[in-house]
Amino acid sequence: MIPHATLWLFAVALGTLAAIARARNRTVTFRRTSVVALTLAALAMIVVGEEREAPVAVGVALVLACVIVCAATDLATGLIFDVVTAASILMILLYASATRSLTTSVLGACVCAGSLLALYVASRKRGIGFGDVKLGAVIGAGCGAELGIGAIGSAFVVGALWAAPLLLSRRVLASDRVVFAPCLALGTLGFLAFASLRGHG
Repeated sequence: MIPHATLWLFAVALGTLAAIARARNRTVTFRRTSVVALTLAALAMIVVGEEREAPVAVGVALVLACVIVCAATDLATGLIFDVVTAASILMILLYASATRSLTTSVLGACVCAGSLLALYVASRKRGIGFGDVKLGAVIGAGCGAELGIGAIGSAFVVGALWAAPLLLSRRVLASDRVVFAPCLALGTLGFLAFASLRGHG
């Protein structure tokens, strides 16, 4: 059986974005256990979707590649590189334009980025970084407004579950900055997997 083309697109996009991130900052490593686990989970999601005749959409595959790379850069440097999110959203919008779904993609980007921007402003830049807002735009552009908001909501649940024990044990303070791209990656992957299983169970 020949794997679905989306699998190869994901692999190419992941490799391209990883190369861009490495060119931006040589300290970025993609061998972290969490990043490897996210990559394997994304690959499994794409393969299982193909076997269940519910192939992962191209836009979603591009989102998965982007959030994995951004998780790696955020863990390694505390930064989400603009060049990575810009390249990702450009690829997504070009594909959306070719498939006549540009309006849906732009709306998703605005809704998801807008929700994170509101938090960014309300928290006076302490809750999340502006890079997270741009990553939210990528998620919304590739997944659409409904799935994108669900993914972002799941990311906050992941973040709360991760931060709560650290706060209780006083290993971190409420004022400390927490990298959020890994939470966005895990929340996006988890929510999309759940949505796929629910829709094609």
